[in-house]
Amino acid sequence: MATYYFYKNLKSISDFTELSNSDIYTKVPNDWHLFATDVKDSTKNIEKGKYKEINMLGAMSIISVLNVDRTLELPYIFGGDGAFILVPRRAYKGSRRALVAVREMAKEAYGLELRIGSISLEKLSSFEKEIFIAKYKPTQNHEQALIKGEGLDYFDYLLKLDDKFHIKDKKDEFYELDLEGLECRWSYIESSKDETLSFILKCPNEKDYKEVLENIEKIIGDSNSRHPIDENKLLLSFKAKDLNVEASFLSKSSLGKMLNLFKLRVINFLGLFLMKFKIGEWENYKKRIISTTDIEKFDNIVRMVFSISNKQMEKLEEYLEKEYQNKKLVYGINKSKHALMTCLIFERHGKHIHFVDTTNGGYAIAAKAYKKRLEEIN
Repeated sequence: MATYYFYKNLKSISDFTELSNSDIYTKVPNDWHLFATDVKDSTKNIEKGKYKEINMLGAMSIISVLNVDRTLELPYIFGGDGAFILVPRRAYKGSRRALVAVREMAKEAYGLELRIGSISLEKLSSFEKEIFIAKYKPTQNHEQALIKGEGLDYFDYLLKLDDKFHIKDKKDEFYELDLEGLECRWSYIESSKDETLSFILKCPNEKDYKEVLENIEKIIGDSNSRHPIDENKLLLSFKAKDLNVEASFLSKSSLGKMLNLFKLRVINFLGLFLMKFKIGEWENYKKRIISTTDIEKFDNIVRMVFSISNKQMEKLEEYLEKEYQNKKLVYGINKSKHALMTCLIFERHGKHIHFVDTTNGGYAIAAKAYKKRLEEIN
């Protein structure tokens, strides 16, 4: 029986705190494959101010694979400086070629090195490691994957152990990379409170997630009140430094880049006009964006972005540190005054997904703080 519509046919849940409920998950079939991408030396490049480019490469990895076969729905996780993507066998070769092309794009457009790894679920199963998937639907317009099981962590370990599972293929010069839908045209988004956080959390005992997440929500508010994107602060950018990230992958030449910068400014001016005067469906365009943001996810570890006041921050850190000392959880935080957003637009007034992170290192820096605490607790 063909399994390529396995993910598409899964039922969805709407309560994020149910992520530890084993009953909602389904094992990924053995004829699927797992891809992982990450930017080498991400910390050094963050220090050079390249985090928007790094975020773009994580999103580029995802859209390049999604565009290989648009009849499929695929589970993926955006991690800030990289991504996990699961694909059925029939999309494997095309996805591999696409990611190799993205790796070349990373060098040419941004001077960054993107690493790609791949493993079959059958191979992971031979190591007695599995991956399970659930579908989470927080709003009517937005669906995403919840991923659990030892498979992701074990594959991450294998990639660091040696380069056996690294993809080293040379770019196919005749392959045309399809990045349709990938955009990055918004200014950095000022926090609606005192700060915006990129937050990483893991509970060694999965049964603790529900209680911990509910306690955190009591401190920081529900998903609407803590949402990192405020409609009034969501502004299209006309600055070259913001639009260069998109213009750089649209053209390799300096002249082409200049022309694309001009084109993007014109598009943004048109969008600004349409939203300001509430023409047609543009009246609710910002609301659609906010309802389709990727602000909380699970890939065997909770990742969240949210706005927070100084008073809430004090209470949150006190709670997290107390439970960390009790070995109930491990966490990492990165604080910023702004969020940044990278967009996948499948239909202008239809299906969207918007990846949100904080501006000064985001999930990548939060992950380093998390790993340091993990080492200390062990």
